[in-house]
Amino acid sequence: MSCDQVVNQVTQWFCVKESYIHNLEENLTALETAVEELKAMQDDLSRRVEREEDKGLRRLSQVQVWLTRVETIESQVNGVFSVRTTELQRLCLCGFCSKSLTLSYRYGKRVFMMLKEVANLKANGEFDVVAEKAQASQVEDEVTIMGLYGMGGVGKTTLLTQINNKFRKTDDDAFDIVIWTVVSMDVQIKNIQEDVAKKLRLDGEDWNRKDKEQKACDIHNVLKRKKFVLLLDDIWEKVNLAEIGVPYPTVENGDITLIFTTRSLEVCGRMEAGVKMVVQCLPPHDALELFKKKVGEITLGNESKGMERAENKAYEIMGSLICSSLLIQHEERSNFVYLHDVVREMALWIASDFGKQKDNFIVHACVGLEEIPKVQNWNIVKRILDCP
Repeated sequence: MSCDQVVNQVTQWFCVKESYIHNLEENLTALETAVEELKAMQDDLSRRVEREEDKGLRRLSQVQVWLTRVETIESQVNGVFSVRTTELQRLCLCGFCSKSLTLSYRYGKRVFMMLKEVANLKANGEFDVVAEKAQASQVEDEVTIMGLYGMGGVGKTTLLTQINNKFRKTDDDAFDIVIWTVVSMDVQIKNIQEDVAKKLRLDGEDWNRKDKEQKACDIHNVLKRKKFVLLLDDIWEKVNLAEIGVPYPTVENGDITLIFTTRSLEVCGRMEAGVKMVVQCLPPHDALELFKKKVGEITLGNESKGMERAENKAYEIMGSLICSSLLIQHEERSNFVYLHDVVREMALWIASDFGKQKDNFIVHACVGLEEIPKVQNWNIVKRILDCP
């Protein structure tokens, strides 16, 4: 290699090294902007994926890889930004030099490489399709997770109870254990763990001394060797099985079956249910026949007399309230009554725990609410009253 070639290579290397330092502040600003744009793309893509998964589709592997890479680079960028001030203070001579060339060079190079990585992720972050239907064979395998959904009171819990009883009466040793637990709206992982522990006979003094993570580990160690059915009643959002300690049902692990009830088809999607079964109301004719069967012929035979007595009693009560001025008859519409202002305020005062929780109630009179009213703090609101 000639002397000139050596000089050129050294000069190029020095220029690159110097640019990492001299352009550091500019590169940091560019990186900050690029990461914000990348986060926006990540949020948009995540929402698209969630919408498709709610329909029962599966996210594409390439989409998941991209999202994972974004999470990784975001974590790395946060580490770089955490020492940003310190690194910039090292620069001197208007950024052309540093009090520690080696440290500034390493930091500047790291920033530059991250800037390239973020730009690459942005360039590859556009997806025409984010999810696809599962193959027919996959759908058959996914029956390890079943979601029963329908409106409240339609009979989902009753159906789950029958499933529970059927599993318990099975004599062919299809499952080692059947676990039932009620989840409800406010998910309490601790309570679910207690139900599972009792079924596995893990509860006791030693168990009570353990924290949530240790309990999850104990549950997992037992269940991973079992063939079991987990029945979750009344779930309102996705339940993190790993947090409880329950192994997740997969194609490879056919020894686990999860069946749950919910009011929302969306929750079925979030739980990745392979089978989503709607529990519908009875047709009107069948519902009437069931009602007659439960109420009885004698009661129904007295229906007309009962209704007449109820109406007379209602008029009697309304009349006494009007006479005592607790209710006032409408001047123009004789079929309508309304509360006296004083009585109304008194009723609201009593309902709000004698005024102690008056901010917890939103009262709008004669407005016919169609939109949620503006409230300063929704966290404390308990009731909305649209008074006539």
